[in-house]
Amino acid sequence: MLKDGIDIVCSNIINVIDIEEIFFGIEEEGVPYILKFLEDEKIDKESYVNGRFEIGIGINSDGEILLNQKKYTKKYILRENIESSKRNLRIFGQNAARLLKGLPLKKL
Repeated sequence: MLKDGIDIVCSNIINVIDIEEIFFGIEEEGVPYILKFLEDEKIDKESYVNGRFEIGIGINSDGEILLNQKKYTKKYILRENIESSKRNLRIFGQNAARLLKGLPLKKL
């Protein structure tokens, strides 16, 4: 069975504990996610927006976190860093889910 959700593609050198608040924010909005680890050079927009929902999060080895949608033509919709506060990372996750659900995004 194929699991659907927001694709999160993360550099394989990032510690999951550093990004878990993103997961919590997505879960709070009742949306599933799929976490994948790749080598850093393989993380680009196409690697995380090609899922069923065409919305995804990319996290590179520098700690840059990008939220994007396949049809969005600019580099990213939202950007954050793993060094941000837990609150900001949680809101980032909530906003990813809210984008999927068509709801207004929360302000940081």
